[in-house]
Amino acid sequence: MRLILLVMFSLITVTAFSQRNKSDSNAPTVSPFGPELNAALKLASSEQYEVAGQAFDALLKKEPGNGNVYYFYGEMVIKDYQSDTVSNSLNEMAKKAEDLFRRGIQQDPTNEINDVGLGAIVLFRTSDTIAADKYFTKAEASIPVKKKMLSSKDALILTKLGTSQLLGNVNRFNKAISYLTRASEIEPNNPSIYLALGDVYLMQNDAKNALANYNRSLYFDPKSPLPKIKIGNIYMRAPNLNAARPYFEEARAIDSTFAPVYRQLGELYTMAGQFTLAKTNFRKFLDLSGDNVPAKIQYAKALFRSRDFTNALTTLEEILAVDKSRNYLNRLAAYCCFDKKPPELEKGKMYIEEFFKNTDKESIIPRDYLYYSRILFKSAKNDSLILVQAFDTYKKAYAMDSNNVTLVTEIALNYYYSRWYKDAITWINLKNQKGKSDDDDLMLIGKAHYQLAEFSKADSVFNLVAVNQPDNMQAYLYIARTASSMDPTNDLGLARPKFEALIEKIGAETTKYAKELQEAYMYLGYYNLQKNDYKTAKAWYKKLYELDPANKTWQIQSLNSQAVIAFKEKNYVEARDLYTEIKKLDPANTAADQTIRDLTKAINAANAAAAQKK
Repeated sequence: MRLILLVMFSLITVTAFSQRNKSDSNAPTVSPFGPELNAALKLASSEQYEVAGQAFDALLKKEPGNGNVYYFYGEMVIKDYQSDTVSNSLNEMAKKAEDLFRRGIQQDPTNEINDVGLGAIVLFRTSDTIAADKYFTKAEASIPVKKKMLSSKDALILTKLGTSQLLGNVNRFNKAISYLTRASEIEPNNPSIYLALGDVYLMQNDAKNALANYNRSLYFDPKSPLPKIKIGNIYMRAPNLNAARPYFEEARAIDSTFAPVYRQLGELYTMAGQFTLAKTNFRKFLDLSGDNVPAKIQYAKALFRSRDFTNALTTLEEILAVDKSRNYLNRLAAYCCFDKKPPELEKGKMYIEEFFKNTDKESIIPRDYLYYSRILFKSAKNDSLILVQAFDTYKKAYAMDSNNVTLVTEIALNYYYSRWYKDAITWINLKNQKGKSDDDDLMLIGKAHYQLAEFSKADSVFNLVAVNQPDNMQAYLYIARTASSMDPTNDLGLARPKFEALIEKIGAETTKYAKELQEAYMYLGYYNLQKNDYKTAKAWYKKLYELDPANKTWQIQSLNSQAVIAFKEKNYVEARDLYTEIKKLDPANTAADQTIRDLTKAINAANAAAAQKK
């Protein structure tokens, strides 16, 4: 499901559905709701969702027959989910909102606003437009045909019908604009309608019309910081942070106590990499929220989003030390433990297992299993039992989110690097079946077959890679390696032309592909040594010596191999000279010392024998 940004859903402002006197665009804002509902909506607008929920609960006890309270409460629940998909479960939050809308219909059946809510939940959960339209049509049917009978209630329903079309994985922009336009005809001076219209245009990437509507909203309600924030968000999306910042600062000037302004500034400075300023604004957001536990939770989430995992974890642990009732904080703490540098895997494992122990299945989201898998995988250290548990948990994450190609890739790579090559091949093929293959996939499949000693399959794959990616030197290297593995005694000489082809393909790019050339030179030297073609073998080893003057390891390999040839040719003096060169490169090489002594004895003995013959 496509998650809509906070600004994309129906607006819950300080005055909820603000409206002005139609004959005076400068008239003060008037709300059709009572002061207690407005107070709850103001808390929701300030993103104090937990406290707002308590206010809604208190209001429902006082006014159980007020359908508007149920609707706005349910709408806030959806907004709460959208603002933080990390800590919230879609199914859990959607069910809670649906229950509120149904209770609203039961308690206030003549108020069709909650039918809009039920349609919105259907779209939010399933994107089933036919099922959703059953509720939307019922709500729309309540609107009078005659214009003179239209009222603020009808404008409200049309506005909510419009904004609800943006939920789910659908693009009902025209339908949304139609509803909102009808609402604006009833209340042409209502700023909330233009905010909602701006959101629709923004989702269409029509920044021009979005800005026009946000500015119109600002004209009708110049004392509201919300239009400024939304305009700033447009520039943040661009991203043009320098253009965005003045709008947030102007919003702050309009209402310096409006907490979301500081959250937006915190996110802006996070994007700009100015983390000190980001934290300062997030802290201000916390202070304005009263520094209570719910506000502290918001602060911790903000730190998490700004990737300050260490301070986010510290804040979460402060909360959990005094209040363990919010189980989802264990989840967020586990995420922080894994993402912080260095990670705290054991602590992360403790937190995520605590979360699973105290939650129900409905509250679990794919990321919970994903982080648990990652923690287990990093903790395994080749422990096969923990690895099995890690991959079983990965599969649970996949079962909940089978369209997540990034997850499939992660699973495949972790199987490969755990040397579970058959499983790696299975998961890479699964990714390809989803139509998301990339250039590295075939190469990885070939390497997995190679590691499984399935050399014919590996050879076919690597040759296919070479055809599709003619400049992929790794493909040519593995073609040669595979040929060598298929001919371990070199009797058939299968690998020789493959390594020669690799060298030719590399051409003059010797520095870039030095590692590939080192392997080719070593193989060709050894191949010719086995064939007793000492001259050719020595030539390849000399190429290795000259390949990288700074690489002493390769030079020692070359000198050792040349010394072996000299020894086979019974040229002990040359062999000793070569070991002497090795000793210069590696003064601590005691084996070279012994070989030099042995060769010296052999040389002296040969000289003595030659002298006796004379």
